Amino acid sequence: MRKMFAIGAPARNRMILATLLGVAASAATIGLLAGSGYVVDKAAFRPGLGAIAGILAVVEVMAFLRAPLRYAERLVGHDVAFKALSRWRVWLYDRLEPLSPAGLRAWRSGDLLSRFVEDVDSLQDLYLRALAPLVVAVASGILAVSVLTVLLPLAGLIVAVSLLAGLVLPAWLILAAGGDEEREAELRGELAADVVDLVYGAQELIAFGQQDIVGERVERADEELSRIARRRAFVSGAASTILGVFAGVAVVGVVVVTVLAAHAHQLGYSMVAVLPLTAIAAFESVPAVTQSALRAGGVAAAGRRLLALVDIPVPVVDPDDPVELDAGCPDVAFVDAKLRYTEHSPWALDGVSFTIAAGAHTAIVGSSGSGKSSVVNVLLRFWKLDGGRATLGGVTIDRLAQSRARSVFALLDQRAFLFSGSIRHNLAMVDPNLSDAEFNAALNAVGLTEWVESLPEGLMTQIGDHGTKLSGGQRRRIALARAMLIDAPILLLDEPTAALDQETSLKIIRRILEDSGERTVVVITHDEEHLELFDGVVTIDGGKVVEFKR
Repeated sequence: MRKMFAIGAPARNRMILATLLGVAASAATIGLLAGSGYVVDKAAFRPGLGAIAGILAVVEVMAFLRAPLRYAERLVGHDVAFKALSRWRVWLYDRLEPLSPAGLRAWRSGDLLSRFVEDVDSLQDLYLRALAPLVVAVASGILAVSVLTVLLPLAGLIVAVSLLAGLVLPAWLILAAGGDEEREAELRGELAADVVDLVYGAQELIAFGQQDIVGERVERADEELSRIARRRAFVSGAASTILGVFAGVAVVGVVVVTVLAAHAHQLGYSMVAVLPLTAIAAFESVPAVTQSALRAGGVAAAGRRLLALVDIPVPVVDPDDPVELDAGCPDVAFVDAKLRYTEHSPWALDGVSFTIAAGAHTAIVGSSGSGKSSVVNVLLRFWKLDGGRATLGGVTIDRLAQSRARSVFALLDQRAFLFSGSIRHNLAMVDPNLSDAEFNAALNAVGLTEWVESLPEGLMTQIGDHGTKLSGGQRRRIALARAMLIDAPILLLDEPTAALDQETSLKIIRRILEDSGERTVVVITHDEEHLELFDGVVTIDGGKVVEFKR
């Protein structure tokens, strides 16, 4: 929790202000109840309006201030929490981005999403329901006890002991009965991952008859989460009961000693209602401490889950003194390159060597799993070679900053992602300042112009989450058009015509090569049709180059 507090870097002045506002609101409540009791007691003796006009004014002021002070406390406190949430999210993204994809290959996307959303959101309770309420409760308790001690020391002692017990025992019970927070956070991550699998893999699960297996996992996780929630509710209820008992003991005790003191002429009868009402006000902020104890474990568990991501070693790092790449279109070379994704997995690249000259049109072909996409992973510095080297313009790629190496390529990945939005929105990711004419030119190159023009909303047509409103071929061609809009010297296209028929595929490949100008074009494909269109063909099998035609 200390680490997450430091990362959130709250504005201490605003935190202090929120706490002071909370204490002031509690003080106004104490003053309102104590003053009201005094007015009632004094009025019972019919002293005349002038005798109680002053205290009536004080009560009115306290009644007026209480709500604005409480509102201001919530406003400032939430402002602190939301700004900290923003910093936590940016911090977490900055940690995840260098890990992707190599460092996150063992993590399920649903679990990562749960950490990024739910666990980060839980951290707002660090300020709102853990630290501030505890400080406010202690401060207002001290204030109430001080007032009671001045008026009647024995009443102050009774309330002090009851407050201490009401603060400590319920919180101790909650913390002692806790320990499920880690398991709950883990279950929520597993549940989120399984739900993502159910949503995005529903067709495949149904086709293979495996939907019930994932559904049963979801039900088991839900049942265990429900059990944890019931247990927490029971403990919370028990803690609230204990607090209520001590609050009742305090009020009854103060009533008894106040009446006895009044009969013994140690206290005026006009104070008989003041002290018990002050005791009630002293307990106003204490229930929030119970909630603090309930949330503390969840906040700590969320923090540990987030910090677990920080402990993952970054697989690819920039050199201390990166080399600058010359402007223009560099050649690409692999020299005895070796790569595997885990220590015990087979070699994805096993001594691969080939060279692609600047401006050349080259196809890299091979069956699925032969190592073609591993070439992309190396060139984009997603994975680090285990041996040999890869170069751009004669510079070993490990000596380049990752951003500089990636800026050389206009990439169409095998799993190109389309965002929920319009066609235009997805194309404009390249450069928001591009015109519709440029978008239409790219769409024309992939054979989508007529289709887009036939849509009622044209470029503004919504494509749905992951492009679910489109066919597989349409999704692929929109992603290809986006890649072609990127101003980079090398077009790196992984399966650009997947899900397309041979005739359409031929047209698109030919148009890409014609429109590429002086750019290098590297097309990675398992389809051995249309290879005559390329200057060179690299054939990979089992992670090795088995043929290189020029």
